[in-house]
Amino acid sequence: MGKASQSKKIKRVQQAGVSRAPGQRRQLGYPAAIVGIVVVGLVLVFFAREARRDTAAVVPTTEDVWYDAFGVDICGKVQSGLANTGDGTGPFVILGNGLIKIAPSAPEDAGENATFGRFAQEVGITLGENSFTLPSGTTYTTGQPCPAVEGQPAQNGTAALFVWPPQANENSEPRKVTSGLGEVRFTEDGQIMVLAFVAEGQQPPLPPSVAALSDPEADGTPVTTTPGAPSPESTTTTPDGGAPPSSEPPASAPPATEPAPTSTPGG
Repeated sequence: MGKASQSKKIKRVQQAGVSRAPGQRRQLGYPAAIVGIVVVGLVLVFFAREARRDTAAVVPTTEDVWYDAFGVDICGKVQSGLANTGDGTGPFVILGNGLIKIAPSAPEDAGENATFGRFAQEVGITLGENSFTLPSGTTYTTGQPCPAVEGQPAQNGTAALFVWPPQANENSEPRKVTSGLGEVRFTEDGQIMVLAFVAEGQQPPLPPSVAALSDPEADGTPVTTTPGAPSPESTTTTPDGGAPPSSEPPASAPPATEPAPTSTPGG
């Protein structure tokens, strides 16, 4: 093969590998389309995630009816006797089985407004910073002592709200809230809450009302305040269902047999 023919063949091969003529601009449409698809996809994912967050933030809605277990524990003694200060028709009420019925009927009671503070107002509990006051007017503040138990010295107590998720058991670890108690939200049907004043480092057991979650409509009538009704402190029971402690200490017992609460005028 002559040199001229070989040169022509090489030139043809080189030209075949060139997709554009000299001076022609590179085609950018396809890469730009790919980039555009990726950007649009990321934007859609972002808005979908924000939509899910917004949806989660508004529960409970005005269509929801939830039942959460509740209890009050003072230095290891389960309290009873809470009642609604109104007629028991509000969005957050205590029932005879110890459950909180959460049934917002208006936007101002739903979503982020469905808080423990709203319920506390309904049953006459006043929430403070690191403290709470029961309907009797007795205040429990972090730093006050819980009485000696079984020969152990008295320990400083902590005012806190303990929150368990639905279907929790005695081995489940609760969330412990020691400030801003009124801002804690009801976020799930079947949650468990205990307002407690317990020795530092301790946590209360699950409240007896947990058993009612399996059939919340049983004995689910709202409890209303009646003249002469006992205060929670006067109807204490032990966690195992034993008899309430005597109001008068035995002669051999230490002088302090009850927590050393403070009282605030008017509750």
